[in-house]
Amino acid sequence: MRISADRSEHLSEANPSSIEETGRKQKISRRKFLLGLLGGAAAVPLVAGSYARWIEPDWLQDRKLTCYLDRLPPSFDGLTIAHISDLHYGDHVHSEDIERILERVMSAKPDIICLTGDLVDDRSGRTNGIVEVMSKFRAPLGQYAVLGNHDYSRGDDIATDLLIQAGFDVLTNQHRMLQAGGAHLAIAGIDDALDGSPDLDRALGGIPSGTCCVLLAHEPDIADWSLTKEVDLQLSGHSHGGQIRLPFIGPIFLPNLGEKYPDGKYILSRPLGHHSIDTPLTVYTSRGTGTSLLPLRFSCPPEWTLITLRVVAV
Repeated sequence: MRISADRSEHLSEANPSSIEETGRKQKISRRKFLLGLLGGAAAVPLVAGSYARWIEPDWLQDRKLTCYLDRLPPSFDGLTIAHISDLHYGDHVHSEDIERILERVMSAKPDIICLTGDLVDDRSGRTNGIVEVMSKFRAPLGQYAVLGNHDYSRGDDIATDLLIQAGFDVLTNQHRMLQAGGAHLAIAGIDDALDGSPDLDRALGGIPSGTCCVLLAHEPDIADWSLTKEVDLQLSGHSHGGQIRLPFIGPIFLPNLGEKYPDGKYILSRPLGHHSIDTPLTVYTSRGTGTSLLPLRFSCPPEWTLITLRVVAV
């Protein structure tokens, strides 16, 4: 019994010492902890930069949107528009990139295809191959386009001929009238507001008052002009949604005339006392499919949008 008791006392004294020693071996020194923390912090920009350069720019989104328009004729209820913008064909966007967009768009079988500017990147000077791939975009009610600021180089229009060769109707301060069931829908477009010669009055001139009108305008902030005209839906691009958007901050840069309505759908009320139309203006700004300045996207993936027009239920 005495021997057993002695052993018990010996073990009870040894165990705490053993546990304490083990604990000391598992501790991380303050220096190692700080070095690990700094190493992890240094890796964050590298990982984020790699993602922004090599992953998100190729993460094409198929967005779908329904737009209810007060003045849309019932015969056009359900009309679908494939809205594409800011392809920026050139240094960082090649034919195979547009082929990927083409496959998505054509599989949706839109009634109309609309391109709202920046077909090419004016810094690259590369246009070989763009006509061949763009000529594959086809819709039963037509393919329409307007120019963006990158479609001009040193004041020269470098995109209109390419678009015409590809079968697009370039609406430079012009409009077209679509007809269905005895009713009409106007598709209008204006020249680029930064480097072109935009004339909204000319684009809309001759459209009968009361006609539902879809306007193509590269810069979204043109909506402040459209609000004073008989325009029901404006489709734009230009801003790329900011292209790089940081948490709690948002876009770190927005271009001129792309700051007020940079991304997504907006419903704008008409100015008080407007004499010709009192229904709201719907604006949709696409993030676009390409990039400009830097081939980066962060928290702002590229997109094309399938828009369905619907009659407002009474």
